[in-house]
Parts: sequence; structure tokens; C-alpha cells
Amino acid sequence: MYTITLEVNQICNLRCTYCYLGRKTNQKMSEQIAYKGLEIAFLNAENHRDRRLWVDFVGGEALLSLSFLKHLVDYIEGQALKRNILVTYSITTNGTILNDEILAWLIKYRIHLKVSIDGDEETHNKNRKRIDGVGSYSNIIENCMYFKEYEKRTKQYIQAAHVVTQNNYGETFESVCHLVENLNFSIVDSSIDVMNRWTTDQLDGLADEWEKVLRYYLKRKKAGKAFLWGPILDLKKYGENNGESGFCGVGLIQIYIKVDGRIFGCAANLEDSGCIGDVENGLSKECIKRLRKIGKEGNMCSKCSFAVKCQSKNCIMNSLAYSGTVGEHNPDMCYFERKKRNLWEIYGYCSEVSWT
Repeated sequence: MYTITLEVNQICNLRCTYCYLGRKTNQKMSEQIAYKGLEIAFLNAENHRDRRLWVDFVGGEALLSLSFLKHLVDYIEGQALKRNILVTYSITTNGTILNDEILAWLIKYRIHLKVSIDGDEETHNKNRKRIDGVGSYSNIIENCMYFKEYEKRTKQYIQAAHVVTQNNYGETFESVCHLVENLNFSIVDSSIDVMNRWTTDQLDGLADEWEKVLRYYLKRKKAGKAFLWGPILDLKKYGENNGESGFCGVGLIQIYIKVDGRIFGCAANLEDSGCIGDVENGLSKECIKRLRKIGKEGNMCSKCSFAVKCQSKNCIMNSLAYSGTVGEHNPDMCYFERKKRNLWEIYGYCSEVSWT
């Protein structure tokens, strides 16, 4: 499968403190940029054995460009039919502006829905505020009826995109419990804000919270009330392929198209160092080859005894965003990777534990 992420706008009705886009430019992606980006994706999908393409829409708040999204999906459907490509869609939204028209469109094309929500009202509102400074939690809760109808009609679970930051990491366990038990999310993807430096004390505290969630996950699974917690998939990798990690696949299996037409490996690095081409000239094969070569020769990792089994070292874009080079990795993530490895050794190797 080949994946393309289209940043359809840089317009948003929220002002989250940790947004990877930073200050919004209010730009909108043009049709021509979208078409050219999709052409690159379709050509790559045609070269993949399964001939599958995943199209992911993001913003800003992507749903503020609904008419544009509808037009793009119509175009994609036509191209997919002509090229014999199977297309799957997903979209990330802050969950504040759903309505009947949006719901009908999401259901019609079975678009996988990711809703950004960080926990209960107090935790969520710490970082995810509207332009007027008021927290956005209540706006999301008002739309719960749309979430329920979406899951009922599509038979697809909505994913809660939960961001762990330096001012809410101590509430990670409580946040996951709230999302699962009170808001009935069956999929929770907890990701760490890596835009700022973390202290070892903070990361130790986060590891403790991670362990609480793991125990909670296993308890619910044993009771027949399982949910999917995103980090589980990362931890499972330690038990696969003898624990050896692989290449991230930047440019080869996925691309991220900025609103201005520049191509990036993924959203982990949208700085100039992460650019691997543009829609006018296509992907830079030389750039991708260079990144792969440097990624395998990272000086910092070559001196680390944990390198072979480390999952974090393969995030080339994260390293570039942190230091501007691939050979110098974010020490915060290096430290936390060892914490994650310890959790796998405690829980993952237990014979009575089933992770699937």
C-alpha cells in the first residue's frame, strides 16, 4: 500500500499549543497541486503489488474545506476506477464542526475518522482551545451523536488521537480511561509531543503512566472488553523479526504534500530539512537515497548497544527535525525508547499475555 497525506489547508478554528504546523498561514491547497500530488501517489500505487492507495486528509481543520474535499474525492474515485486501484480514505479533525452534511459524506465514502481529543474536559482544554481562548472539549461532546451514528452506519471505529505533552503527561492513564470508558472510543492512539525537550524526570513519569495503561489494557482484554491502544503496536515490534528494526520507508511507501506543493516524508518534520521534492518536479531520488544511506550509518546509533532493536532510530524525519542531521537522534526519544523496551520485557514476554 502507498500512502499520501494531503494538507488541504492551514486554516483552523482552534489554536492548540502543540500543533506541528505552528502558526497558521490561512493557505488553501489548489486543485492543481492536489492533482499533481495524487498523480505521484497513483503512479507509486500502480507499482505496488497490492495496487492499494491510502489517502489521508489533514489541515488545519480539514473539514473547513469540505467542498474542496468532496471535489477531490470525486476525482480520486474516477482515477482509481480507471487505473484499477483500491483507495481507502482517512481524515483527521478536531471534532468541533460536524454536521449532517459532513456526516453523510464521511459515511458515503467510509472515510476513516480520527478525532483529536486529549482526555477529560480539564486535560483536553489545557492545550486545545478555540481562537477566543475557550477550551474546545464541550464542542466535541456536542457532536457525540454524530460519532455514534458514524460508527453505527460504517461499522468502523473512530480513532481518538490523544497527544501527550509536558503539561498533561501525568494524566495519561486517566485520559485513556476517560476516552475508553466515558466516551466509548475503541481505538486510542497516544502520541508524544516531541517538539519540545523533555527532562528525564518527566520521561520517567510518562513511563509510569504508560505502564498503568498497559496493565489497564491487558485487564480489559482479559475481561473481554478489549480496545486498541496505539503504542501497543510499537511495543509488539520488539517481539517481531527477532526485535530488529527496519527502515521507515520515507518516500518509498508514503509522502506528505504541504499546502504549497512541497513533498515531505511525513509530518514528523515539515522543515526544509524534511523536504524530498515538490509536485512540479516529483520526488528527489537522490535525496531519498542519501537519507537512507545516512540513516543506516548514523554515528550516534552505531555506538549504542541498543541500536539493533531500537524502533526510534528509524524515524529519520524526527532526527532531522531535532538536529538537522540523521546521525544525531533526539536524546529524549532515545531515553524513552529504553523505557518502552523495559515495558515489553516485563509484559510482552509473559506467556499468558496475548497482544493480538
